[in-house]
Amino acid sequence: MNVIGFLDRHLERIIVTGVLLTTTITLVVQVFMRYVLAEPLVWAEELARFLLVWCTMMGTSLAVKESRHIIVDFAPVLFGPRSIALFSFISYAGMLVFCGVILYYSIPFVQRVMAIGQLSPTLQVPMWMVYAALPVGVAFAAVRTIQAIYLQIRRPSDVVLGTPVEEAD
Repeated sequence: MNVIGFLDRHLERIIVTGVLLTTTITLVVQVFMRYVLAEPLVWAEELARFLLVWCTMMGTSLAVKESRHIIVDFAPVLFGPRSIALFSFISYAGMLVFCGVILYYSIPFVQRVMAIGQLSPTLQVPMWMVYAALPVGVAFAAVRTIQAIYLQIRRPSDVVLGTPVEEAD
């Protein structure tokens, strides 16, 4: 398996797993330091909060990739199984529009925060790094949505609502 194929299949899962593992370890150490040694880590809660933001946004991309996002399937049930491909395409198109709007507004916002040079109170990391989770996560979700549309066009008979992008390969 080549590197690009490996990243295509596992990148979001690796990032989300790493972030969750780091958050868990940080919070366990924080609880130990606070309640056992009576010396709390002042930066642990802030780090956990920032990691949660990144986890949420990368998890969004993972949900799109694995088709685990919320699906309202009343229309295909109402109009029959032959309408699944149409409603799936409409859903993907709506997701792309949503991603485009979020990217359109979030990139300039991150650039403004970067220009201001705001730092987080405890960790003293640039706040743009935290806010960058939004455009990065949405960009990943848009790429995964485009992949799903491509697969639907390439093999329309394989389209089933809720089928992960990687399983349709």
